[in-house]
Amino acid sequence: PGVHRPRRHRRPVVTGPLREDAGLASALARAGRIYLTTWSRTGTAGTVPVWFMTRDGHLYFTTLRGSLKARRIAADGRVAVHVGSREGPGFEGRAECVDDRPDLEREIVAYYKRRHPLLGRLFMARLIARRLGTKESVLIRITPRDPGAPGA
Repeated sequence: PGVHRPRRHRRPVVTGPLREDAGLASALARAGRIYLTTWSRTGTAGTVPVWFMTRDGHLYFTTLRGSLKARRIAADGRVAVHVGSREGPGFEGRAECVDDRPDLEREIVAYYKRRHPLLGRLFMARLIARRLGTKESVLIRITPRDPGAPGA
């Protein structure tokens, strides 16, 4: 009684194909962001850092529906992900917009609050939740490409 114990930060649990690569799984559990690369129709690459959440072997993040990355994902879906830094462990995958999943939207907002306590709790989580609710933002799901698949 009366003793303050700091809250332990729960590391995310990595499941599915992402778990098979121990280095990648470990990096995902530690990292606060991924570096997402998308491509334009002309083949120009663009890489940006984003907060993310892992769930059932997929990565999820939110972005403004009109953002360049959302438009590129809607047009093509091909992405490359590097964890923690531009040179961190990575993989290629497919990204898609996920609509009409308020359960996942609530989950990612709560996750951002836990994972990024200062910015998440101060204003980002509220802003993201509001934008998801008005459809100004969209939830994106990344599915890692199976290394054994044709063309991998």
